[in-house]
Amino acid sequence: MAGRVKVVRILLIFLLAAIGSRAFYLQIVNPDVIISRAHKKLDHDVKLSSYRGTVYDKSGQPLAISLEVKSIAANPRLMGNPASTAAKLARALKINEHSLKKKLESDKYFIWIKRHASPDEVAKVEALNIKGIGYYNEPKRFYPEGESMANVLGLVGIDGQGLEGLELLYDGILQGKPRHIDVRKDGFGRIIYARGLSPDEVKDGSTIWLTIDRRLQYIAFSEIERAVRENKAASGFVIITNPATGEIYAMASYPSFNPNTGSYKNLEGHKNRAVVDRFEPGSVIKPMWIGWGMENGLMNPSQRVFCEKGRFAYHRVVINDHDEYEWLPVRDIIKFSSNIGMVKLLDPIRATDMYACMDLFGLLSPTGIEFPGEPHGLAREPRAWTSADKAAISFGYGLAVTGIQLITSFNAMINGGMLLKPYLVDHVADAKGAEVQYFRPTIVRKVISPAVSQELVDILSSVAAKGGTAEAAGMSTYRVFGKTGTAQKIDRLTGTYSKSDYISTFMGGIIDASGRPRLSVIVSVNEPRPHYYASIVACPVFKRIVQKSASIMDISPSITVASKGGAGDEGI
Repeated sequence: MAGRVKVVRILLIFLLAAIGSRAFYLQIVNPDVIISRAHKKLDHDVKLSSYRGTVYDKSGQPLAISLEVKSIAANPRLMGNPASTAAKLARALKINEHSLKKKLESDKYFIWIKRHASPDEVAKVEALNIKGIGYYNEPKRFYPEGESMANVLGLVGIDGQGLEGLELLYDGILQGKPRHIDVRKDGFGRIIYARGLSPDEVKDGSTIWLTIDRRLQYIAFSEIERAVRENKAASGFVIITNPATGEIYAMASYPSFNPNTGSYKNLEGHKNRAVVDRFEPGSVIKPMWIGWGMENGLMNPSQRVFCEKGRFAYHRVVINDHDEYEWLPVRDIIKFSSNIGMVKLLDPIRATDMYACMDLFGLLSPTGIEFPGEPHGLAREPRAWTSADKAAISFGYGLAVTGIQLITSFNAMINGGMLLKPYLVDHVADAKGAEVQYFRPTIVRKVISPAVSQELVDILSSVAAKGGTAEAAGMSTYRVFGKTGTAQKIDRLTGTYSKSDYISTFMGGIIDASGRPRLSVIVSVNEPRPHYYASIVACPVFKRIVQKSASIMDISPSITVASKGGAGDEGI
């Protein structure tokens, strides 16, 4: 008996010695091992969304802003009954019960239940008083203008990363420093302490100020939405610019989407059609040929062309006009939009020169606007053109361009002859408000002389005058100028031009009391029905947009209407 006791004592002494030596090693000789193991088990790093910088319009009104909301998390190891807990949370948060149950059955110490929960949802979960639930403050992106700016701004993902539009293009600038917080748990896995961010770690992203005026943006979006709906069209877009600087005051597309819900139900609504959609422009490019021809001494406004009474057989193809025109001067070829007149004017011009003209006016290259996914224009190499190709290109077929390319080339025709780079961003400021980058008018090149530009404005003014194709765009208070275009679309099934699908476009502007073009606008409506002529579909939209915009911008009228009993004067 005494021997057994002695053996047990010796074993206990050896066991205590082993424990003591191990404790001495872990606590004195190499304490980092046990400390790291404890941190691994008890501490948890939680990654939160960074605070993105705000996007403002030109007057300082927020267009995209980050607001702090609560996100709900849980420690699955504390969930006594995952099935019951999942059922309660799924009902409160309206989320999938099955997938939540699988997450709660894991052996993890931390999972997200719902990011960016609403105050009502947080209150419902708090009322359940479930053990192991935690709440964290995170920034959520909010877009005050909703659908009207969605195609330009884009949206961000759940972790605050830019996914589309300017949010994507300027993601690196807008994103703040990544945010992490340390969560400490006790031996049972319960959260006992969550350390907040240190002051030097809370760094917001830079802010961006756009050239967009949210008031004009709302007008443009409302009017293009109305036009698409009233004309039973597939889509449409509007761009409003300052032709003297290249600033974009508004850029709206319809259909759109609500960026505050992050829905991807209608992907077509996510496109910024003004920048990414290419289409055959039709007659809106006719003034470009006239301006280039006058600049190079190949045409003059009073030059007369016989328009064959509306039907012209040209190299085995038949060119038609919408009326039986006979002799027309160049200015009336534009006023009445004669296809035959354009074909005859450009007949002696070489294909290579016509291609060079399109390139000169910026229709073949991207404009360089600050927006992701801008394509270049499409046109075959001139050596492959037939006579029929030349004829088609003279009135806007056989090439594909974007809306931003069209309005940029149009501005060069009317602003004195300078092709300007269009821009959406005015400047970028850091989190402290210091300007770190700015954008200003950039001249790409000169395309025509000021004298030819003024002559073009005069010719384009006749289009909106009585008898012109854009008479519906004319106003009694402003001198309006512009050009209509009604282009047939290609039928994808047959590969030929459709008899029912058209794109109706009007590009125009107004002249203020100083005599200078003040606003330029492009309105394009895709597949309107039953009417498809731009004079019926696009011109009224332009008129409503300009009337409202001019009032907001306080643009002085160029025409003074006589009051009763007095004489009026008209000045430009």
